[in-house]
Amino acid sequence: MMNPDKILDAPGQACINLTPLIKQAMASLSEGDILKVFSDDAASRLGVPAWCRLTKNILVEMKEVDATQTEFYIKKKKS
Repeated sequence: MMNPDKILDAPGQACINLTPLIKQAMASLSEGDILKVFSDDAASRLGVPAWCRLTKNILVEMKEVDATQTEFYIKKKKS
């Protein structure tokens, strides 16, 4: 089990709103820190990995909890 440095619990947030929240949460982290994101929007399973690729942050793990709930572990990129 991964030990995140920060947790973003974002139930009810559509993916279009989730990625700006992730960006904001990542801003307070140091390089190499892990952000755990919890989402219940099924579209986030495509949107969060795409955001990570675009921003060069590392998607360490994506855990599908059930049909819609997902946990993402994102490592902050080097500055």
